Amino acid sequence: MKTYEQMKYQGKIAVAAACLAVGWLCWTGGSAARAQTPPANLSPSLQEVVKLTQAQMGDDVITAYIKNSGQSYNLSADDILYLHSQGVSQAVISTLLQSKGVASAPPPSSPTSPPPPVSVPVYTPPTPAPTPVYTQPTTAEVYVPPAPPPPGAGIGFDYFHAQLAPFGGWVDLPPYGPVWRPIEAMQPGWRPYFNSGHWEYTDSGWFWQSDYPYGDIVFHYGRWVRDPRLGWCWVPGYDWAPAWVAWRQSDVYAGWAPLPPGAYFEAGVGLRFRGAFGVDLDFGLGYDDFVFVGYDHFWDRDYRPFLAPPALALGVFRASLVINSYNFVDGRFVVEGLGRDRIALLTHHDIRPVAITIRDARIMQAREIQRTVIINRVQEIQKLPASNPLRKAVEERDAFQRSGGVAPRPGGAGPRPGEIAPRPGEVTPRPGEVTPRPGEVTPRPGEVTPRPGDAAPGRSAAPGTRTPDTGTRGAASPYGTSTTPAPGTRTPDTGTRGGTSGAGTGSTKDPKDTTPGR
Repeated sequence: MKTYEQMKYQGKIAVAAACLAVGWLCWTGGSAARAQTPPANLSPSLQEVVKLTQAQMGDDVITAYIKNSGQSYNLSADDILYLHSQGVSQAVISTLLQSKGVASAPPPSSPTSPPPPVSVPVYTPPTPAPTPVYTQPTTAEVYVPPAPPPPGAGIGFDYFHAQLAPFGGWVDLPPYGPVWRPIEAMQPGWRPYFNSGHWEYTDSGWFWQSDYPYGDIVFHYGRWVRDPRLGWCWVPGYDWAPAWVAWRQSDVYAGWAPLPPGAYFEAGVGLRFRGAFGVDLDFGLGYDDFVFVGYDHFWDRDYRPFLAPPALALGVFRASLVINSYNFVDGRFVVEGLGRDRIALLTHHDIRPVAITIRDARIMQAREIQRTVIINRVQEIQKLPASNPLRKAVEERDAFQRSGGVAPRPGGAGPRPGEIAPRPGEVTPRPGEVTPRPGEVTPRPGEVTPRPGDAAPGRSAAPGTRTPDTGTRGAASPYGTSTTPAPGTRTPDTGTRGGTSGAGTGSTKDPKDTTPGR
């Protein structure tokens, strides 16, 4: 009995050992299968599928991953056996075999070289010349710093700085250095030699009489420059003049503009600009630098109501002539501008020189010292040899001004003194002959051509209208009215026919005309 139980117990132990052995064999066989070495050329995408399988992801997740990857899986037999050994299901392997992805584009074939094009002559129209555009000239690049005041003059930068500080501000403006901006410059439309002042004729020529308390300095010393940001600013200088302006004349308008800093004064020589004498130069100024006022308002004390508007000023500027007449008389720098006789004729005003009024005692003293310097310099120039370039240039300038300031015509001799150079296409009338302008009807002998505002011939003048006076008058134009004297009358000799010098058309008035003028 005991032997039977021992044999039964040993049999159970043997059966348990056999089960353990079978289990061990099964476990070691699966591990060996999973540890199979992957193929050498297994793609990274298949390795990702194996990772998902070993992470016990479902077939639906792995299948969606394969489809969304957009790749093409080309499985070999070794790849399929390896995936199966790693536990990848047959459904996933089937999806791998069916996936096509995005086929890679074949390499572009080398394009066949096209035959060379046949050159066909093509007509190219000529490029039209660009339309000329008016640009405002600049003068900053020709700036010459002012000469220091003569010894003992009693004026200088410090004195001007102290005198002007209460009426404006000092700022630094390259390349001029410290400049002064008046308080009035902030007002729209303000400009020097225009607001709060008027012209007077003196023993030193045309003198700007300013109503500003600082007028004795900034309108008789230095220069003015118009800055885009600051407006009009005064650049210090230490030579005195009745006015530092450039002049222009047309048939009906007188024009003047502040000289730019590039125009410098040389004692005994005069104004110079870019090395040339400033008698017939425009100094680089544009039309909007000028004040144009009709001759009938030249003697007014307020020019603002009579300033030519910009559109008209441009036309007047283009039709006007440069007249910058000046001289040295007994050491004084005399500015003749448009000339005393011409202004008297065109404004119908009897001009009698007045004494210059200067309120500043230091400026009076400096002016006398400058007069002595000019006298000595003029004597030095006269002692130079006749072949000296400076003496020759001064003599040519004086001869130019004695001739009436008429610039030579390009390509030929200049007009004789008292003769007007005709404009291009203009016919010069013979003595006693009136040449009508385009669209103008020549009046019959004895017929009066009404002026604007006159009543038409044969009709009664309306109340408030003006009856035309005697004499033959031309038609009105945007830039003035040309007036021809009545037959048999004689105009005053001003050095030019009709009182005009240069290449412009003259303008005179019948001496029998008794229309009052200033």
